[in-house]
Amino acid sequence: MLRRSAVGILLGGFSRLASSRSLDPYLNSPRAAAVLIDCGTRRLIAVARAAAFRSLEPPGSTLKPLVLAALLESGRLNAAETMVCPRRLRIRGRSFDCAHPELAEPVNAALALAYSCNCYVAHAAERFRPGELARELERFGLASPTGLAGEDEAHGRIRAAMDPDDQRMQALGEYGVEVTPAEIAMAYVRLALKTGTPGMRAIREGMEGAVEFGTARKARVAGVPIAGKTGSAMSQRGEPVAWFAGFVPSASPQAALAVMLPGRSGGSDAAPAARKIFEAYTAGTL
Repeated sequence: MLRRSAVGILLGGFSRLASSRSLDPYLNSPRAAAVLIDCGTRRLIAVARAAAFRSLEPPGSTLKPLVLAALLESGRLNAAETMVCPRRLRIRGRSFDCAHPELAEPVNAALALAYSCNCYVAHAAERFRPGELARELERFGLASPTGLAGEDEAHGRIRAAMDPDDQRMQALGEYGVEVTPAEIAMAYVRLALKTGTPGMRAIREGMEGAVEFGTARKARVAGVPIAGKTGSAMSQRGEPVAWFAGFVPSASPQAALAVMLPGRSGGSDAAPAARKIFEAYTAGTL
């Protein structure tokens, strides 16, 4: 059975992080950050570095489960509907080609998350009205401080996407969104609590698939059901940022995790760090 642990707290604003529940040992870069939150109480379990509450970065594909969840919840997307992924995607002259291999079957919502299919998510995002996607992301808390780190905590910035191309890029985490790791972790707490409903099953199954056979395989822990999503983005400074976000155990979530670090691939760079944290949590050492 997974154990919830006591919370490491921030004392004196960001002057120092409590060391009793630190995620620093699981991260290889001094510029990395991670947050682990109890899904039931919404309290901190463990944290690595003040950047978890202060650093604003584009979230990349970690937005995809939130985007599809909003469409499913509103009834504008049926989890069973499919499309054949063309793998090539150009928006405003930029390439957003899918990185997954050619698939033998059409893609539904669950497979789109497991393989991080840009084409499916961008196409689905066309169903939002102008500016609506930004409001949905705000509902997940991505423009609000989490309240876990005192008054100096940064809050995300979300620009309304009024143009269809901007809207498609926003759904991929590539336009008008900058968030902290803590905000992503709290958004995944909210997402985790939604995935227990029948209409959200495809979101959970897709994120489970990402860990079992898709983009987040390096976050897998033997015998532990994990739902996760990777993300890769380019910061405003022109530096690559790698993400992992997810929750455990997937069917009855107890803890949600966000990891952000310098790296070109969420699957190769952030997911292995997430695996170490999940291993420690499930072993009861966090």
